[in-house]
Amino acid sequence: MKILIIPDVHGSHEWEAAKELPSDAYDYAAFLGDYFDCWENEWPDQGENFKAICDFVRQDTAHRKLLLGNHDWSYLSKTVNGAGVSGHQNRRIDEIRKLLTENHDILDLAFECDANCPGGRIVFAHAGFSRTWVKAVLKVFGISENQWSLSFLNKEWHRLSFDPHSEGFNYAFEELLDWYGFFSSSGNEITQGPLWIRPEALLKDAFYETQIVGHTECCLGDFVFLRDKDINLNRMNTVIAADSSSHLIFDVIDTENLPSEAISLLDFNKFYKGTQKQIYDIKSLQFSMADYSKERAMAALSAAFGEKLAERYYRMYF
Repeated sequence: MKILIIPDVHGSHEWEAAKELPSDAYDYAAFLGDYFDCWENEWPDQGENFKAICDFVRQDTAHRKLLLGNHDWSYLSKTVNGAGVSGHQNRRIDEIRKLLTENHDILDLAFECDANCPGGRIVFAHAGFSRTWVKAVLKVFGISENQWSLSFLNKEWHRLSFDPHSEGFNYAFEELLDWYGFFSSSGNEITQGPLWIRPEALLKDAFYETQIVGHTECCLGDFVFLRDKDINLNRMNTVIAADSSSHLIFDVIDTENLPSEAISLLDFNKFYKGTQKQIYDIKSLQFSMADYSKERAMAALSAAFGEKLAERYYRMYF
């Protein structure tokens, strides 16, 4: 099965490349959330962009999945600590809230499909599911783990009201969707939920063995396949990170032919720093030679990384 992964949007129009793909290029398309909040692209374009995304999804809701991100949730939450948590567009809260509420019926918290990978399936979410968070949700709804499913979670999410005076308002559930940490301001704790947790914490305590996430801009020119040991279970967890600072669409993932190799978080940090140093060295050479042409930059990037990554790095850094 081929899945087109569209990472955090943040007002960008990178997602529009999906509209140009032929119908047989992918089986499913998954938007990973965060449709709002961007310093470069101002209102009202962010709102119009989100409307266009929703129109695209509504053309085929069975195969196009719209997932919620933490920046989106911050405009919906009515808990004491949740409301307005992003702080990016306080003057637009009512407008963004209206757009999200109108499209609540197609917004999900997660999506899953069968795959040739550990666990036999891939789970897609904005940030991912830790065991600690899932156990907290089980307590809120008074169910056992064998009653838990993503279908159950999405169903409860769609039943949720964002009006504190309504019967459908569930404060305890909404609070678990908020930023739910104590020691890390970045969300790097296993207590954090599927809108907030960072890959490092997720790898240690993943509820699902293989997950695809956005949220953290750790990608350079392609997906990052991270794998590390679970802190409690005798297994390795895999997190496929899809978001970059430019929110590029990297490719379609074939769930039957996933790469067998992955990298530990420690090794990835070394790779990330080394790659960035190479890129900045090329930029420094441009400066020293006073030659800022795309041709020279692309020649240097292609020699270092190959043509495919060179084009992406140029868009991201030059």
